[in-house]
Amino acid sequence: MALILFENSYLESADDYLADNPFWEAADTDAQEQALVDATRILDQNEWIGTAVTSSQSLAWPRAKLSFFDPVLSLHVPVEQGEIPIRLEKAVAYLALHLVKHPTVIKGYETTYDSISIGPISLSNTDAGRSSSPQVPLVPAEINKLIAPLIFSQGYTAAGGWWRSN
Repeated sequence: MALILFENSYLESADDYLADNPFWEAADTDAQEQALVDATRILDQNEWIGTAVTSSQSLAWPRAKLSFFDPVLSLHVPVEQGEIPIRLEKAVAYLALHLVKHPTVIKGYETTYDSISIGPISLSNTDAGRSSSPQVPLVPAEINKLIAPLIFSQGYTAAGGWWRSN
């Protein structure tokens, strides 16, 4: 699959963020590109601050009319029209890495059975006694925290300021 910036991915390559990661380096180019497309598709489902630049764009970004409060810098960061914030680039890269490390996570949790009977119905689940291996989330908390300032929340305007109704 060919990566097309702003058509199916927010990054053309994650190598700037993941160059020294052994999991990323071990993945072939096709797997890396697919992971970037999947990561973009997953993150694109969020309700972002700002507005789309055009009504015909295929992804939510690029956006216009926005700034966000960066908790690391403790200041409002303006985003130029057509730019992708570094926070979003990092989130796509790290989520792509997560998908490369855990290729089955995108399919969801799969239950396997030792045996299945039809009459008088009995199932034997091989995963039932395994509480030591936690289910891997689709989007890790670290990535959600990274994009949190870019997500539209109640009471926050598209222009990047707080408002009160009274």
